[in-house]
Amino acid sequence: MIINNQKKIDLFKKYFVKKNFVCVDTEFERKKTYYSQLSIITISDGRKFFIFDILQYPSHIKIVKDLLKSKKKLKIVHGGSQDIEIFINHKINIEPFFDTQIAAGFLGLDKNISYANTVNKFCKKKIDKSHQNTNWLKRPITKSQINYLKKDVLYLKKIHTLQIKTLKKFKKLDFVKEEFNLFLKNIKKNKGINAKFKKKLGFQIYKKKEFTNFLKIRDNKSKIKNLPKNWILKDDDIILMIKKKKFDFIKKNKFFSGEEKKDLIKFLKKISKTKLSKNYNEIEIKCLEFFRYLVSKKYSIDANLIASRYDFQNYKNIKKNSKWRYKIYYSLYEKIIKGKKKFILENFKPLSQIPD
Repeated sequence: MIINNQKKIDLFKKYFVKKNFVCVDTEFERKKTYYSQLSIITISDGRKFFIFDILQYPSHIKIVKDLLKSKKKLKIVHGGSQDIEIFINHKINIEPFFDTQIAAGFLGLDKNISYANTVNKFCKKKIDKSHQNTNWLKRPITKSQINYLKKDVLYLKKIHTLQIKTLKKFKKLDFVKEEFNLFLKNIKKNKGINAKFKKKLGFQIYKKKEFTNFLKIRDNKSKIKNLPKNWILKDDDIILMIKKKKFDFIKKNKFFSGEEKKDLIKFLKKISKTKLSKNYNEIEIKCLEFFRYLVSKKYSIDANLIASRYDFQNYKNIKKNSKWRYKIYYSLYEKIIKGKKKFILENFKPLSQIPD
């Protein structure tokens, strides 16, 4: 139901007051802004669902805030990076939370698996996602949109129950909890560099302090103007300037002040001088890749969740950033290549971990 009067508000509060979990999803628009324009928050327990139209009733966000403030109430989401970012921006507590997309990656599925595919895998149901790209700022909300909103939270509880059972059985629940903490930490720090930069510029550039500082100036300007980062300065233009050592896109940019332009060009000049020497061993990369494949199969964890190719290039510096990755992958790999542990292929037999 859509919460649009006091009677429904009271019903909602009474219904969830003693629940130790909630299933949560948001709808928003972000095509023309830096900060998401929150439109709808849907909350369910897997049986009943409640829709908060924040666009029409902005004050209702306090009702959601009051419900979620308890650190004893688990918030279940799927692919929740943007939901969590929205909640942080609105000072809504999201902890503790459980992300069924991340958990799926620890059960042999794609770490970026869609909600529809997750529902199909765990609940054997097919859901219509035709409203996924709907303009959620448009009113009134239609019946078909309401049905879409309902199904977007309807199966989260069942998926969570099945995932928890399997994660406990295969002793991976601690892995998942650690990953949730790292996930939340990175969102709070706004950490993470566009994959395009990693691929087209390489490890030696995207890890440079000057490159990080350059992006900070662009991101801060995006926040101030509340415009998408690529509207301020395109990723492709940044890559082109670094490669061509020409800075016209900065000089002609209307958003930056004279001082900011000087700083940006100064950073770009230093970045452009970076020597792109191959400071990693391709054979070692291939060994890491092969061993990742074996570990992925043995533990039924998505290989890309364990490590990316960019992680291989810098693994000696990052290997201890994650306890579970170090335990099942990096530490074991180093013991084997140093001859401290025997490599027995039989030990890497895959185990199916998707519940029937």
